[in-house]
Amino acid sequence: MYFRNAWYAAGWCKDFGNELEPRMLLNERIVFYRTTTGQLVAQEDRCPHRLAPLSSGRIEGDNLRCMYHGLLFAPDGQCVKIPGQASIPAAVCVRTYPVLERHSVAWIWMGEANDADESLVPDFQGPDHPDWSMIPGRMDYRANYQLINDNLLDLSHIAWVHAASFGGGDATVNESWADMPVTITTIDRGVRVQRWAIDAPMPPYMAASAGPRGDMLNTYDFLVPGIFLLKTMIFPAGTAKQLQEGEEPDTKPIFQSFTCQAVTPLTDNTSCYFFGFGPEGDNPELAKIYYDLAIAAFTEDRLMIEAQQQVIDNDPSRRMLPLAMDGAPRRYAGVLAKMQKAEAVHA
Repeated sequence: MYFRNAWYAAGWCKDFGNELEPRMLLNERIVFYRTTTGQLVAQEDRCPHRLAPLSSGRIEGDNLRCMYHGLLFAPDGQCVKIPGQASIPAAVCVRTYPVLERHSVAWIWMGEANDADESLVPDFQGPDHPDWSMIPGRMDYRANYQLINDNLLDLSHIAWVHAASFGGGDATVNESWADMPVTITTIDRGVRVQRWAIDAPMPPYMAASAGPRGDMLNTYDFLVPGIFLLKTMIFPAGTAKQLQEGEEPDTKPIFQSFTCQAVTPLTDNTSCYFFGFGPEGDNPELAKIYYDLAIAAFTEDRLMIEAQQQVIDNDPSRRMLPLAMDGAPRRYAGVLAKMQKAEAVHA
């Protein structure tokens, strides 16, 4: 069951031009197009007359024409013309989804349109944010979205799945990551996970900017329906020991990077993964280095998760065995279950 009262990433804003763009999201066929003013519109990709796909139609000004029998639909989904018929029954309409563009992303509200709340758009700080150097990326998975969410919620896998990419092949770096203590906190619509590495060796891609060793704070929020916002900050060795439990430094880090990621289910066993990853400041050269690193690392994730999906499909009766490292996925599952229950009662 999908949680619907949330903003899902439908794509990067740049992905939607002046042509009809069909997408499958949460097992629903949706077609996107832009009006003459550039406003993005999302409608059910199904004409109510003979159920022909509207994505096979054409844009006429601000409206969308079904090219089976010529019905014309306005951006609000109402039919404004039926060839050969003067009256237009109220039932002749298509569902329209709230859409807004923010942080370089086109967000779509998959629940009831009247419940759409713009304040719930996550603080994605995407590639158009001046504080970070990022290149937008996308990766498609042949796997259920929940497996990707669990992967992001539990970063203990980095020491093993990403030993050659994020770890740079350095066994000392990977062991240091695996041994970091983890703090998990429930927050509004999600969980916050933090790790402190004390006087730890830096991964090669950070060492060039932050030095070979330091105190590293790795903190991320994972929000419904699948939004991952992670900041990594490097401080001089000894910074962490001066802090009380739960405190964060009030000094500027030597180096910091940020990654914003969004998981969107397409069908039950296919998903889309949007990401931006980069260091602080305006540095196109470093942005490309971080993008290439992200592609390498996230491909490692995808191969593992798609293989995991195949094992699950082969014997769906088998259940996963929770371990201590699964604290964040379990905590998030509880938050989501509570929200789903409330959504069902509201519906």
